[in-house]
Amino acid sequence: MKKSVLLSVLTLLTTLSVRADVIWQETFSYTNGPVSITSTNNGSTTVSNWFTHSGLIDCLVNNRRLEVCSSSVNGPLTTTRTGDITRPFATLPNNSPYTNANQLIFASFIANFTNLPTANGAYFAHYKASTPTSTANFQGRLWALSGNPAQTTNNFSALPNTFRLGVSALNGSSPIGNKILGLDLALNTDYQIILGWDPLGLAGVTVWVNPVSSSDPSMTSGDSFTPSATTIVNSFCFRQASGFGALMTASNVVVATTFLEALTNGMPTNAVSPKTVRQPVGMTNFVGSTVPLSAVVAGQGQTLMNYQWYKGAATVSNPEGNTNVLNLVNAQTSDNGDYTLVATTPHGLSVTSSIAKVLLSTAPVPPTFITQPVSQTVYVGQSVTFSTTVSSPGNVSYQWKSNNVDIIGETGSTLTLNSVTAGFSGSQYRVGVTNDVVPNGILSSNAVLTVLTPAAVTIAYLRTLVDPVTLVAPNGSTTPYQVTGTVTTFTNITTGNTSSYYLQDATAGINIFATFGSSFRPQQGDIVTFVGVVSSFGASGLELLADTVNRTYTSYSVVGSGSLPASRTIPFTVTNTYGYAYCATNLAGSRVTLTNVYFGTNSGNAIASGNMAVTNASGESINLTFFAVDLDTFGQILPSLATSVTGVLYGNHPNYTVGVTKFSDIVAVVPPIPLDVSFSGGNLTFTWGDPSWSLQSALIVTGPYTTISGAATGFMTNTLSEQMYFRLFHP
Repeated sequence: MKKSVLLSVLTLLTTLSVRADVIWQETFSYTNGPVSITSTNNGSTTVSNWFTHSGLIDCLVNNRRLEVCSSSVNGPLTTTRTGDITRPFATLPNNSPYTNANQLIFASFIANFTNLPTANGAYFAHYKASTPTSTANFQGRLWALSGNPAQTTNNFSALPNTFRLGVSALNGSSPIGNKILGLDLALNTDYQIILGWDPLGLAGVTVWVNPVSSSDPSMTSGDSFTPSATTIVNSFCFRQASGFGALMTASNVVVATTFLEALTNGMPTNAVSPKTVRQPVGMTNFVGSTVPLSAVVAGQGQTLMNYQWYKGAATVSNPEGNTNVLNLVNAQTSDNGDYTLVATTPHGLSVTSSIAKVLLSTAPVPPTFITQPVSQTVYVGQSVTFSTTVSSPGNVSYQWKSNNVDIIGETGSTLTLNSVTAGFSGSQYRVGVTNDVVPNGILSSNAVLTVLTPAAVTIAYLRTLVDPVTLVAPNGSTTPYQVTGTVTTFTNITTGNTSSYYLQDATAGINIFATFGSSFRPQQGDIVTFVGVVSSFGASGLELLADTVNRTYTSYSVVGSGSLPASRTIPFTVTNTYGYAYCATNLAGSRVTLTNVYFGTNSGNAIASGNMAVTNASGESINLTFFAVDLDTFGQILPSLATSVTGVLYGNHPNYTVGVTKFSDIVAVVPPIPLDVSFSGGNLTFTWGDPSWSLQSALIVTGPYTTISGAATGFMTNTLSEQMYFRLFHP
């Protein structure tokens, strides 16, 4: 009896000792809704639970599972997901041994994906180091990716409707060096994921899926870092990245200092049978084709699973080795049969898949169309792709035709025409398909291509497209319009490789914005033909947007030059006088002039970018806008009073301003200066205080006056043969 009691005590002590290696365990036992947040102080170690990275609380708990997804996926409880949530290792300052040195850390959680991640993926879980404001300290990143053969660094081909996990130690666009675990994982399946952080030996991060021990095959990041006092991880995080594109739930999170505690507290360790979570699918095909068979099994020792394919009761030798994929290459009628996959865990427990029936035919069957080319309508400059899919035995060949004439070199299942012109309109495209089973092929139906030319309209017409209530244009339009007008701004008013000017025709004005338009730098007065889509931008108001990279039907070109359109004098109270609707459709984007402008406390100061309030003699106020990229105005000294200021009516309601891009459009009031005249020895001497003024003379008081060449202050003349009049002139 005493011996039995002693054994129980030893077992309890062992359990307590092991549990001491668990930093914390989270079962998400919260009410359905936003996760329990106790702080939004990024990086604080004074909180006792989760805190947000960005201040948003849109990570949600549903049935004791944390939902993690991007804004592109609508979860059951919300449609917007952007915030990260983080939990520190310590609950109070300086009371935890897990945050004061670089050491091994293991995080375990149960993941279940209900949607596929994007091909490029995004990291959805990571550790955070002790300097939380640095992106580089989001360390030990766990990625989810679907197959993307076109991506050179992550080139893998996952089974349909499956995904894989990858790791990177630091930041980066993707797991470096193909550091992606070679497991095809299924949707709607629970997997135990362990993420190990080793800042000492590996200086990297390792991922395991459903392991039975740390020696199971795993994947370690290819990048590394140099440990320091500012790279000590002190938190574990889940991230809802915009590029993630998946809905994943996480449950039973365990963070520990040993692999064993992360493993055993995260998932039951008793041996259980595996499950076939994606059954093999049979098919009917023709002799000589390749028949792909595959299944996905989930269970303990995921990377150590043993796979055996069967045809009926007989084992099948798999050229691919121990894998859940079997390809019957150059299949013959002898390959006909019922195929199953038996998967066995390291514990010796097995599961048998459902039957996949394979039937191969020797009949000489011609190809048949599954989908035919479809007629399309595009705009000039766009690219268009026609495609077809066929069902056919043997080797298949294609030949595309335009108006029944073979197109040389177009022998694939798709036909792409780049940058089409109006001359393509009305053409008919079809494809002939043959195989090596029968001598004759088949010909698809015709697909007609219609090429539209953007409508040439006035800018006033574009301004009628604004919403009558919001007075802005709905973004996302794909309909292009062509306008021709005169550039009224003196400089590009945006930065980087984009281009932003104002364009005005005889009817109205509008902002023209060219994405990737670094080479588009027209001069003020240039006549430009611009093809774009109507949109609105908060700062500059209604705009015509061109993006020659992503919207190849848009364009811009300088076609000539001319004089600027006349400006319209407006009151300081322009929106009160005319109303917002009138300003939005008749004045915004056009050249306007303010008169009798007082610069107040800004007089005598250098012009900087941003808004500046000015008044008139009546105390009415309006804002001027100056642009940091405008080197003609930037740094110029403002006068105290201007007879006029000319620019474009800039922006959108209710914040209209006058955008000024040329300093000479500020016509300053120059006070007159006295002209002193003295007479001595038959000579007149003229003196004045400002040498920038010129001396002029005329025979009559009304002029015309002519500037006296070389006359400067102290000018002397004895030409008194007739009556003369003199004045000072400032250009």
